[in-house]
Amino acid sequence: MVSNPMQKKARNSFLLGMVITLIICILIGVLFYLLVLMPQDKKEEEEGVLTYAYRLKVDVKSGEEITSDKVESVLVTGKAVPTGAFPSKTKTTDSKGKETWVDTAFPSGMYKSKLDLGAGTILASSLVYEGEAITDDLRYVEYNMLTLSTTVNVGDYIDIRIKFPNGQDLIVISKKEVKSLLGNTIGLELTEGEILMMESAIVEAYVISASQLYAVQYVEPGNQAEAVKTYAPTEEVQNLIAANSNITTEARQALQSRFINGLRGYLDGERAEYSAEEQQNIEEGIREEIENAQAAREAYLSGLTSY
Repeated sequence: MVSNPMQKKARNSFLLGMVITLIICILIGVLFYLLVLMPQDKKEEEEGVLTYAYRLKVDVKSGEEITSDKVESVLVTGKAVPTGAFPSKTKTTDSKGKETWVDTAFPSGMYKSKLDLGAGTILASSLVYEGEAITDDLRYVEYNMLTLSTTVNVGDYIDIRIKFPNGQDLIVISKKEVKSLLGNTIGLELTEGEILMMESAIVEAYVISASQLYAVQYVEPGNQAEAVKTYAPTEEVQNLIAANSNITTEARQALQSRFINGLRGYLDGERAEYSAEEQQNIEEGIREEIENAQAAREAYLSGLTSY
């Protein structure tokens, strides 16, 4: 039986259309899987994965040291784990192929918070920064001759500055955590070089009677870099640094390059710029400023204890 050419052509067109339709359906199915189903499967897989991470048990302030007693190990899903989270346990496989969880020690005191964090926060590398390494010459010292801002408290970070009657205002010590505070006595941890800088500044504050040593607070210490020190030690202090074996070579070189003799000469020359009467007026003004600051702080502390 001879086929009708028209019927044959129609049949071929129908078959071709079916093939094209099938190919299009396959492509749509592949695209749907790649764009919708596969990401969903991956998301569900990630959310279903359980892992251990460190979580804060208490609130911490910006710049506060995070110690092991402030964190706890928790089992969380992949969805709740931020990028760079600190694992509290790691999964290992023994010789028989059995998987077990092994505790990971938290690096207590190694990290400080970049910002204020609330209890329940999963710790991650983006939220912390490494604190200063404890050196052999680090010592705890107390000072009671500084003018303190009204609201400074333990855990705050401060710069210690010296202000001269000629208007010069220099940074002696930068970004130090307040370790203790009792009235106007403040406790800090300083290196040998920093202690010498403070001793030099204290002596100079007494020599130049209208000078003032005071502390200023950092607003967001976790995100603020430490200020550049601008105070210049006396020649006697520089000689002591050079002769003291407790100060590391690195600290000695840094101090020698940071503090230049030209600034010392400028400060020494400025002392003769004022008459006796002018010096007395400046001294009285500075004394009044210090007394007012101390009174304001005492009133602030009294208000805290009355609650």
